[in-house]
Amino acid sequence: MSVIVNQGDVFLIPLDAKWYGVGVVASKWKGELYLVLFSERTVSKSAVDAPLASFTPVLASSSLDAKLWHGHWPIVGKLARLSSLMQPIYKVEERGGIVAESFDRSQRIPVSDGDAKHLHYRKTVAPIRLENALKAFHGLIPWIPAFDELRYTPSVNSHAIINVEESS
Repeated sequence: MSVIVNQGDVFLIPLDAKWYGVGVVASKWKGELYLVLFSERTVSKSAVDAPLASFTPVLASSSLDAKLWHGHWPIVGKLARLSSLMQPIYKVEERGGIVAESFDRSQRIPVSDGDAKHLHYRKTVAPIRLENALKAFHGLIPWIPAFDELRYTPSVNSHAIINVEESS
């Protein structure tokens, strides 16, 4: 089974025999996805029990669509309004210095070394790492330090450091 993934797709991640985690494709750039996972869980395999606007983002990362494409993470809906979900601003080293770059590469601005040290480099992780981090968040498997980089907080913090939109 192959599933075409689109921005705004809401999907479920199996956590155990009863529970599913909830995620959304917050952005899509070519074949790369920016996925946001929420703290809330659901027992329904076919829908999300509450409005996503009330959910709390806890994990996020650039990833690929393998778990979605193969149907392991079933798509159960569409979220039309994604503006409340912060997307990361990455640092990119170039010949002329360091620039801050939006996920979709549409906005880029030079940044000082001081600001750059608070931003993260772009990194894409396998979907299974996000799934395991969500299981660990819910106490189903041990949390390991590698999951720390998947916390949603750095996306929010990158906007506090650099506001790319205001600089374009």
